[in-house]
Amino acid sequence: MRYWWRETAGWALVAIGLLIFTWAVLLLTVYHAIIDTGPMVVAGIIVFRGGIHLLKVAVAARICTEAAAEGKKEARS
Repeated sequence: MRYWWRETAGWALVAIGLLIFTWAVLLLTVYHAIIDTGPMVVAGIIVFRGGIHLLKVAVAARICTEAAAEGKKEARS
């Protein structure tokens, strides 16, 4: 349960990144704002990749915790 906050924040950042991409596509297709969408896409990439990184870290931490618990179980047996 310790890693739920990190995983929730990761999913939130992924969703925000996708919303930024959607907003950029709408600006590009509807309003033809070519210059405005460039920085927005870069920001979306940064936010999306940050969310993916948080998800990877949360999963790796959970796996390491479970492996350590199994190692302790096997050492007791």
